Amino acid sequence: MIEQKVTKLNCYFEEQIAMCEQRGKELIADERSDEASFEKVKVNVHEIFRTVLAAAVKNCKGDPNALRSFFVQKTEQIPSNWAIAYDKAKQHNDAVKMQIEEIKLNTINNIKENFAKIWEGAE
Repeated sequence: MIEQKVTKLNCYFEEQIAMCEQRGKELIADERSDEASFEKVKVNVHEIFRTVLAAAVKNCKGDPNALRSFFVQKTEQIPSNWAIAYDKAKQHNDAVKMQIEEIKLNTINNIKENFAKIWEGAE
C-alpha cells in the first residue's frame, strides 16, 4: 500500500511542476516575466518536497508511519525559515520578497493538503 501512496504523491508533484512550468512559459510569452518567476518559485518548492519524499522513502524503509512522520515534520521544519524571511521582509517593507515568501508558504500549504488527501485516501 505504501508504494501506491508514494506513486500517487510523485504523480501529484510531477503534475504540479509541469503545470507551473507551462504557466511560466505562457507568462513569458505574454511578456510577464515577473509573474513567470513566481511560477519558478512554485516549481522549486514542489521539487524540494518531491526530494523530501524520496528521502523519506529511502530512510523509512517501508514503514508507512515513519514515512508520514518524516514528511510531515519536514513540511513544518523547512517552511519555518520562509515564515521568518516573510516577517523580515515585512519589517523592511520589501514587497517583492514578501510576495516570494508568501508564494512559498501558500505552495507548501497546498502540498500539505494534498499529501493528507493522498495519504489518507489511498488506504
